[in-house]
Amino acid sequence: MKRLFLLLMLGALVGPARAETVYATDSCTVPVRAGTSTGYRILRMVSSGTPLEILDPNTAQGYTRVKTPEGTVGWILTRELMDQPSPRDHVVQLEARVATLDEDNRILRGEAEALEAVRATLTRCEEELAEIRRTAAEPLAIEQENLRLQEEIAAAHERQRHLELENTVLRDRSQRNWFLAGGGVALGGLLFGLIIPRLPWRRRQRWDAL
Repeated sequence: MKRLFLLLMLGALVGPARAETVYATDSCTVPVRAGTSTGYRILRMVSSGTPLEILDPNTAQGYTRVKTPEGTVGWILTRELMDQPSPRDHVVQLEARVATLDEDNRILRGEAEALEAVRATLTRCEEELAEIRRTAAEPLAIEQENLRLQEEIAAAHERQRHLELENTVLRDRSQRNWFLAGGGVALGGLLFGLIIPRLPWRRRQRWDAL
């Protein structure tokens, strides 16, 4: 009897320090009673898979003193406890995890589709920008060609003006030369007409005729 008491005391001391957690068995509900027999009143019914904190193991009578997540302290049959959550809880957790993953997958697919749409829009904008640049480059090239032609026309007009000026100078020089030549011929004829009658051979011929 003393050994059992010592075991219970040791369990009472060691149990809270370890704060072990067990789970209600895979039944619908399990009663938590005020004592270690079915004669004690039920303090609370816990559902399958509810985590319970061990306060005092009492394996001699087949009950374990536990604390529920809500803070209720009582006794529950040890055989109604498991060291691991029930498979049904595992299934529920896995189903919740799968649902979360499916939702994440759906969000990622939506983001991937949105990203693809943005990429398509960006590609279209780049193509339009390239077309705009090409279209804008054509008027620029035409404008540059027009400027070059205008410069050539201005240079041609300048050359024409110089040629016309040189032609005018040459024409004036030619007219002046012709004027001088005509004046020289006229002066020569006048001098000839004045000098010829005064020559000696004309006088001698006239005396011979007498």
